[in-house]
Amino acid sequence: MIEKFYDGLKDIKYGWYDKNNILHTRLEKDEFRKNYKMQSCDNVLKSRYAICWEMCEVQRKYFDRIGVNNKTIFVYLNNGRGECHTFSVFNMNNYWYWFEASWERKKGIHKFNSLNEILDFYRDNFEDFAKFGYNKEDIVFYEYDKALAGCSCEDFYKHCLSGKLIQ
Repeated sequence: MIEKFYDGLKDIKYGWYDKNNILHTRLEKDEFRKNYKMQSCDNVLKSRYAICWEMCEVQRKYFDRIGVNNKTIFVYLNNGRGECHTFSVFNMNNYWYWFEASWERKKGIHKFNSLNEILDFYRDNFEDFAKFGYNKEDIVFYEYDKALAGCSCEDFYKHCLSGKLIQ
């Protein structure tokens, strides 16, 4: 059942919409910071474009609907450059699963023994986001609640950073 849901997300491409509902298929950092507007889950499924933040909301909605214990995690490189990623995890049959539908090189449903094992994996493999190298000690994780459709980049960061710090 979860695998079928994952398969249904495979054709969603990287892209984000700005305040004027114009699709951008590349990340122009300044443009993104100034003009990003989070899509609703329904719009993601209709447009078939999303960034990781939006994909996580689609995943959260699905897991909540089927009654699966899940968390949405904001991983942030606290080095002043703002590299980040969001991902979903769920707990089933005494294992933790990392559900990744947006990080191209790591897509899939990955099985781990614990949430800490997933976080350690991230610490060791964050190079895709840290374009200029990184220090593992700079990586912080926050569990956050549902983000609101229509929020800006700044609002999303504030929302995540006010979540529960996890280690």
